[in-house]
Amino acid sequence: MDFKNAKKYILTRLENELKPNLYYHGIHHTMDVYEASIKIAELENLSQEEKIIINTAALFHDSGFIYQYENNEELAVTLTKEILPKFKYNEKQVNAIGNIILTTRITARPQTLLEKIMCDADYDYLGRDDFFKIAETLYKELHEYDHKFSLEEWNEIQVKFLKKHQYYTESSLTLRRPKKLEYYEQLRLLK
Repeated sequence: MDFKNAKKYILTRLENELKPNLYYHGIHHTMDVYEASIKIAELENLSQEEKIIINTAALFHDSGFIYQYENNEELAVTLTKEILPKFKYNEKQVNAIGNIILTTRITARPQTLLEKIMCDADYDYLGRDDFFKIAETLYKELHEYDHKFSLEEWNEIQVKFLKKHQYYTESSLTLRRPKKLEYYEQLRLLK
């Protein structure tokens, strides 16, 4: 797998083609998830091939936003099937990456360790010190895309999401869950 050039390809496209009003789902989010995937993959003792697969999935997971806002995951998978073979990814690797990307849909439930790592990396910020700053970018982005609600409603949405959300890997349960629960309590008290 030519990971280096696949990474360069998708980051160039994201930088040039993502809309500037993707305050949350911009290239900064992709890089954040990518960095989290590297860390979690290391802590979960993945093989070198598995690390490349999860890191590739992290880099491509929101590439569907190049085309449309809603239901973008399927478009990201279509893009990986078209592009990754050109970077020497075989069919099995491309299919694994596609399945990993599809688990980033809000209703999906990860099955494999790689899918669990992707979900944890995508929501890594929920248990970090920059939670409120990042949540604010999502609130701003949702307003841009006609999901308008007051700050009170937004806090309620976040409380419900934090209550329902779960981390899947031992690494994220240890590193991120305690702070996520603190944020849940803080937001719950604002109601």
